Amino acid sequence: MSDRRQIVILIDTQDTWGRRVIRGISQAVRASNRPWDLLIAPRDSQWRLRAPDRWRGEGVIAALRDEQSTSHVKALSLPTVNVSTWGVSLEWCKRVSTDDRLRSRMAFEHFRERGFTNFAYYGPPSQRYSAHRGIHFQEEVLNAGFDCHIFQAGKSHPSWNELKKQTLVWLLSLPRPLAIFAANPHPALQLTEICKVEGIAVPSEVAILAGDTDDLLCDVSDPPLSSIVLASETIGHHAVEILDQLMEKKKNIPEVTLIPPVRVQERASTELLAIDDPLLVQSIRYIREHAKHGITVGDVLRVVPISRRLLEQKFARILKRTPADEIRLVRMEHVKQLLSTTDMAVYEIAYETGFSSPSRFCVAFRQSTGMSPMEYRLQLQR
Repeated sequence: MSDRRQIVILIDTQDTWGRRVIRGISQAVRASNRPWDLLIAPRDSQWRLRAPDRWRGEGVIAALRDEQSTSHVKALSLPTVNVSTWGVSLEWCKRVSTDDRLRSRMAFEHFRERGFTNFAYYGPPSQRYSAHRGIHFQEEVLNAGFDCHIFQAGKSHPSWNELKKQTLVWLLSLPRPLAIFAANPHPALQLTEICKVEGIAVPSEVAILAGDTDDLLCDVSDPPLSSIVLASETIGHHAVEILDQLMEKKKNIPEVTLIPPVRVQERASTELLAIDDPLLVQSIRYIREHAKHGITVGDVLRVVPISRRLLEQKFARILKRTPADEIRLVRMEHVKQLLSTTDMAVYEIAYETGFSSPSRFCVAFRQSTGMSPMEYRLQLQR
């Protein structure tokens, strides 16, 4: 037992993100046969995650979210990896977390693909996420030539009733149809509840996308919440690798390791196409319903009463891409979903998504992503 290293994990297990990060940590330790004993930190009398008083260990993996938890972990004086986006400037530990810039870009692109031109960010003060998330989203919107409305709470920690009033005043002041990027599922769920009570239709008046995925909160929302799927297990894997290097006192360890988000999981809260053009909307809906089966632009034209030239002009003017681009985009998103959520073989996915052969599928996938399907799948598992 003396040869085994004691590692404490201070990550909340009450949400999907935390459980998946911990799963990634466990998977990485087992796959590498590291002699580590993992301790999920218990809670103290104030319900805070804390390493036990008499615990003697060699490393820490923590999701630091406030000054109190940060002080506790720092006082342990052990090699530490922080897996949250809070406390980005901490000099005494390394950080592995989701790339918030790419998360914001993915959110903005999701809305633009649906034709939105009015954007907002909703992230009331919380220890669950960094304020930088809203800043990055605003930058993406402004760089594309649009305005972005940021919710500002009157107090640092308003009560539910105060937050509801402030949010409603804010919502009523904004143009519609409106695309709102919510920091994570908690404020996103609050938004849907407020909209439902006040008679604001989601998604026809306000579309909502959560910056993270929580299986329970996204599904219990009415309507169910679209969300960004994060590479949580990958964060856990990298945290293990970096902590091991810290304990071995290796040099040139990166201060920050940023992990790209995986994809948008579309649910009912963003299904609206915010385009005032019935033929274009009909074309896009047909593509999104059938692109995964390998359709062509000709198939679209057989269903929608429009000429190819006019259809291409509408796509170019409103969406800045061609109908063929849209088919490839939707088809590839379906491929990524199958690679990340199923154990289907590459050749099975190729035929499932309408490619004539696995080789053509692999060429198309590499052209789209810069990697092979197996490299993409392995990247999600690291």
